[in-house]
Amino acid sequence: MSGDPRPTAYDVAEHYDDAYYADLADRYTRRSRFARQRVANVLSLLPPLEGRRVVDIGCGMGTFAIECARRGAVALGVDPAPAALPAARRVAEAEGVRGAWFVRADGVRLPLADGSMDVALAADVTEHLDDATLASLLAEAARVLRPGGRLVLYTPSPTHIFERLRESRLMKPDPSHIGLRRASELAAAVERAGLRVERVAYLPSHLPVWNRLERALGRWVGALRRRIGIVAVREAGQ
Repeated sequence: MSGDPRPTAYDVAEHYDDAYYADLADRYTRRSRFARQRVANVLSLLPPLEGRRVVDIGCGMGTFAIECARRGAVALGVDPAPAALPAARRVAEAEGVRGAWFVRADGVRLPLADGSMDVALAADVTEHLDDATLASLLAEAARVLRPGGRLVLYTPSPTHIFERLRESRLMKPDPSHIGLRRASELAAAVERAGLRVERVAYLPSHLPVWNRLERALGRWVGALRRRIGIVAVREAGQ
């Protein structure tokens, strides 16, 4: 047998079904502690959004396209999963948010012109990608960003104790998480795409006790780094 036996992003695509997005939509619309912390974490990485053009890559049920539009951005959510876009449109309508549009598209082939976006966001996306797909997605994000535009990534950290327990099967693993990477690995991949990393942050989970420990010690203790946030810029001339 030849070839790479490791799964690709497309091998785990069946994980993203109606039930998957219904669960996320429910947690978002009822403002669960998980959803509130997730939104707060990602917003802490984003620049001021009023009047900005944002593409939410792998938007799922639309959380961040909706949140960006709520703050004055023109936001486009893209996702290749058939179940994602109907869920996103339902949530946007229920939330009464305008300025968010949703299109079925793969993040490695965005339906956008070169240099047309101020912000490219991929929240809880890179952990679902193999290395080749990640490289293609980052190159495509760099292509659509204007000079001075920002790329924002948000993803679980593989060093956190929860991920270590999942790896050892003491907690239930997520079979779609085929691409958990350390911050240094992600930052290197972003720079290979031609962007300059300007910020790496470690952001906390929604669990009350863990949240306090992660905020206090995550900078120094890998086992308490729940989420990685990376902000990169496309510089003029790139």
